[in-house]
Amino acid sequence: MTFSSIIRKNFIHNFNKYISFYLINALIVAMLFMYGSLMFNPIILQSIGKTSLYETIKIALIGIVIFSIVFITYTNIAFLKNRGKEFGMYLTLGMTTKDLMKQILIENLGIMVSSSITGILGGVIFGRLFYMGLNKILNGASIPYKLNYKSFLLSLGIFLVIFLCNLLFNVIYIRKMSIMEILKSSKKSEIGKKYTVIGLIALVLFIISLYCLPKTLLNEIFKNKSYMLGLFIIFTIICPYMIIGTCIALIKEIFSKFPRAYNKNILILSNLSHRFLGYKNVLYMISLLMAGAMFFVGFSYSLYASSREYINMNNPFDIMFVEDEGYNKIKKEEVEKIIEDEKGTIKYYKILECLNIPMFRAENEGFIFWGARTVVSESNYNKHMNENIDIKPSSAQYINVVKEKMEFNHPKAILATLSESQVEEARKLEKENINNNYVINVGSVEKVIGNSYILNLEKENIESRKGVPFVNHQLGSAFVLDDRDYELLKNKLSVKAVENIHLINVKNGDKGFYSLVNYLRIKNNLNESFWKEGNLWGKHSYDEEGRKEYYRPMYKEELIKLQIENYGIVFFTMSFIGLLFVIANGVVLYYKVLSDINNEEERIATLIRIGVTKKEIKTLISKELAITFFIPIFVGGGLGMYYLYVMCSNMTITTLLMKKALLILGLGASIQIIFYLLSRKKYIKESM
Repeated sequence: MTFSSIIRKNFIHNFNKYISFYLINALIVAMLFMYGSLMFNPIILQSIGKTSLYETIKIALIGIVIFSIVFITYTNIAFLKNRGKEFGMYLTLGMTTKDLMKQILIENLGIMVSSSITGILGGVIFGRLFYMGLNKILNGASIPYKLNYKSFLLSLGIFLVIFLCNLLFNVIYIRKMSIMEILKSSKKSEIGKKYTVIGLIALVLFIISLYCLPKTLLNEIFKNKSYMLGLFIIFTIICPYMIIGTCIALIKEIFSKFPRAYNKNILILSNLSHRFLGYKNVLYMISLLMAGAMFFVGFSYSLYASSREYINMNNPFDIMFVEDEGYNKIKKEEVEKIIEDEKGTIKYYKILECLNIPMFRAENEGFIFWGARTVVSESNYNKHMNENIDIKPSSAQYINVVKEKMEFNHPKAILATLSESQVEEARKLEKENINNNYVINVGSVEKVIGNSYILNLEKENIESRKGVPFVNHQLGSAFVLDDRDYELLKNKLSVKAVENIHLINVKNGDKGFYSLVNYLRIKNNLNESFWKEGNLWGKHSYDEEGRKEYYRPMYKEELIKLQIENYGIVFFTMSFIGLLFVIANGVVLYYKVLSDINNEEERIATLIRIGVTKKEIKTLISKELAITFFIPIFVGGGLGMYYLYVMCSNMTITTLLMKKALLILGLGASIQIIFYLLSRKKYIKESM
């Protein structure tokens, strides 16, 4: 028998092992190619500096590369270990280590080439579906599918480097192993040590950390002690490692108190005790994979699916725009006519007068320049909100549209009637103190303020209120002042600082809104390069161009579309990464379980000799594998959902977000069930 015939026969006999290894590598190449094509897409490149689209894809690609390194390496080691008996047999039949390395080299090169070709073809073919799905999630936005040679070089380059490094490891592994070690490598069991007391301590610490983490985040306990937040996060990540290793031992101990139940499940409990100790590292690793998948995919999907609810909650008005001495000089009657001419119906229209005043906020024995802040008089606020609040002199109410659970006490603030040159000086000081977290010392602040009129608002004289729907989210917050303080500031400021905020609720307002945008663009003498699209966050640069963009009217339906697009790309990106993590979870367990089949053959044979039927053995195997496969769903999925809850704990729509994320957990569990069924079928077939 020739060397080539041995390789051919070996390939045919072990086709199922090769095909799974080949498909995993092909999947990695396809994913690298599709995300590489996104990264070099001209539309994505044009978004640099304008949106977070490119940065999101770049971070996702880095995540996929790290995942590829870890996953390909693990599957390669598992694949190599499972063939220990085969390699040992070749050596005992006279094949040299050099022949064995040559065989591995040929096999790996074949898998590498075929995986590369299949992965690239799969990426090219399914790339169109990939882009169709992305554009669908982006609510009709169009990112064209274009092939780029850089995508081919990126995906192939990364994959080849990883694969060649693993090939080198395989050669070194075979060269250093003796015949006996190779024969034993596939049968070596991971012997675990049982630390029941440490496991119990870890369980207690874990429960305490789960309780304290969200409360610490919301400053309900351990206020101003951020290190406690890090400590609780570390405990919630590390403690499950010890808990997994001792949970079956603890359950076994509990069952022993109930003899009937214990005797009925003694075989399962005894075997799982050993399996969980030996599987501790693997179960912990894939639990973290599952936790990562559930958190990132669940968080991005829940935000994406709740886009309309979130925008509606923080934006009580359909249309909002700012008018001052320089921009958007328009009468209420003109606005009404523009909207009504386009078949829109105005249901609510009010104009809120306010001031735009520079502010310094106290921070660490200094001040941070907080830019221009919105200031409203108590009488204007009461008229606008139909309330009857009374603000004392040199006091304020700090109101915010967003309703958060975390308590917030506004620090001391200085409202100053600065000139434009003084504002520029403050911004210059801000940049100079970037290494000091932008904190400017008191002397420098006093020098900038000079003889300008100021209103000092001490911390104890500022009352904070959340969830006040006085404007839309993009303007968001304001200080409500006593009428006399307001008038003093107003008289010291230029007319440019006085603004009117137009707040409109309208039915069928799409056409009316865009007609209003066009009308105001012309009225402000702006060309077509301005006001092309809205801004989700309401941010603008401090140059003249950014200031002009600030005056563009904002429309709730447009914000919803932007929100869907913003979270859509994050959700789409995280979905593929999460899918990889879940698949990796199943594949790792699949390989791990199959590598132990030979060790289980003797146990199964013993059970048959003592009279246990094959049906009972199949039931036993099914239960053991079910517990092994679903522990990661229970631990990892639960941990991922918990971290999602912690991240959303400061939001008023936490319950809604959690309900959306449960769909992702259900999908991850479904994929795990598929791997469980495949592993059970394979396990029963090869062990009985």
